[in-house]
Amino acid sequence: MQSVSSPGRRRWVVIAVVAVLLLFLLFSNEAGSRGSKRIIASLKSSFHVEVPPGYLHVLIPADHKDVNLCKTVVSAAVTDFSTPTLINWGESFKNPKLVGNGSHLAKISGVLAYLQKLGRERDDDLVLIVDGYDVWFQLRPSMLIARYYAINEAANARIRKAMGSRAMDAEKIEQTIVFSAQKRCWPWKADDPACYAIPEWSLPADAYGPETDVDIGFKKNPYVKFRQRYLNSGNVMGRVGSMRTLYQRAMHKAEKDANFGSDQKILSEIFGDQEFQREVMRERHQSSWQRFSGWATGKRSILDSHSTRHPRERRKGQPDEFGIGLDYASLIGHPTVFCEEDSEWLRHSDAEHITKASADRGVDPPRIKELATDVSESQPPFLTMVPTGQHAEDQMWREVPLYSNVWTSVVPGLIHHNAHRDGLKKLRKTAWDRMWYFEGLRWLYNSTVAGPSGPVAVVDDASGKRQAWWSPTRNKGGAESDKGKWLSWAHLCGEYEGELFRDGGE
Repeated sequence: MQSVSSPGRRRWVVIAVVAVLLLFLLFSNEAGSRGSKRIIASLKSSFHVEVPPGYLHVLIPADHKDVNLCKTVVSAAVTDFSTPTLINWGESFKNPKLVGNGSHLAKISGVLAYLQKLGRERDDDLVLIVDGYDVWFQLRPSMLIARYYAINEAANARIRKAMGSRAMDAEKIEQTIVFSAQKRCWPWKADDPACYAIPEWSLPADAYGPETDVDIGFKKNPYVKFRQRYLNSGNVMGRVGSMRTLYQRAMHKAEKDANFGSDQKILSEIFGDQEFQREVMRERHQSSWQRFSGWATGKRSILDSHSTRHPRERRKGQPDEFGIGLDYASLIGHPTVFCEEDSEWLRHSDAEHITKASADRGVDPPRIKELATDVSESQPPFLTMVPTGQHAEDQMWREVPLYSNVWTSVVPGLIHHNAHRDGLKKLRKTAWDRMWYFEGLRWLYNSTVAGPSGPVAVVDDASGKRQAWWSPTRNKGGAESDKGKWLSWAHLCGEYEGELFRDGGE
């Protein structure tokens, strides 16, 4: 990587000056994976190329004030995400006949109500839904959107290989929704489709060393060496049209059994049903030779008779197809539950610390060699549209602490603090000062709020089509309720500034 006085650093300082003069040139959220040359090229061409607009909707189910909600909100702001909409804000859940007094049911109904308000002309917008009281944003939206495209492209290639082109094309199968993934199938059991019918991992067979997918007898976490394979509902990204259809099915299921348990239970069941029916579709479109070949080689199918598994009815058409897939590598979001031993905050310029942190977790030699290019070549972390001179705006990503998986080398876009064993929920307080933006959080937040309105990301999709993504809410410095009420920063989080900034109010 480049030194402090390198031309690359000076180039970024020049770009910052140009950005301030020209207000909202589209470079600020250019997809990092194209490299810094592509970013500079976009600066030169941004006046001449019309970039079609879309909205990135950020939804946070949250009904009340809380310091942990404010950590989610402020982390989204300083990483340049759209102003969030709070789902179910101000609602009270007091029905003792329902699980969680009705809050779980409302999480589904509230998201669906928001999606149904959007006209069909917004079906190609993107929506990101995150849990409200334990998620921190770490990377910028351009990186998450680019990763969303890449995850879907890779998944569609795997689906074509698994189902066959005839079945995939005839049934118009395409992945458009990406949930995070976890190591344990929960709350379903091994004989339920949510556990047995889902696809294999995309992570390598040695992702967690030679004992990958083996219970090594670690009592605190029997899944410590397992690859992530099962749906976690803590964060999900998808097209508005696809997500609306999914949440309509989820609501239908919830209304049939209001004591269903949780949104995770319903959404993972829908995923399992989808995968069961994909196998039905695969067999439906097999040629005679493919059937014979499968029989001759003894290839097994999840549709085969089984003594304990709970099968689904084999249905015609594709009534259970929703385009759902999983983020197996935790590129978009990383649930910490069952992954408590996997990650650490690391400066990727500090090889000694990386070696020690890796060895402490059984990774020797270290697997982390260099920071992923979509991070390292993106807009530097403290480079803002309104420079303040209060921080090293030419500081590079490899020099700031990033929550990193020492086994897979992945730096996730979101950190989902859902680990709960041994009091690990306390990390929402004790680890807050380890986030890369913490040291300059107040001025970085103020600079973001004061900056000009512009797209939160400009990203090329898999086909090379460039898309600008905007916040559906132009207000900054707070959040909007799902009823359209503006919630100012002072109202929402003013009372928690001491814990959020820890700077004595300066």
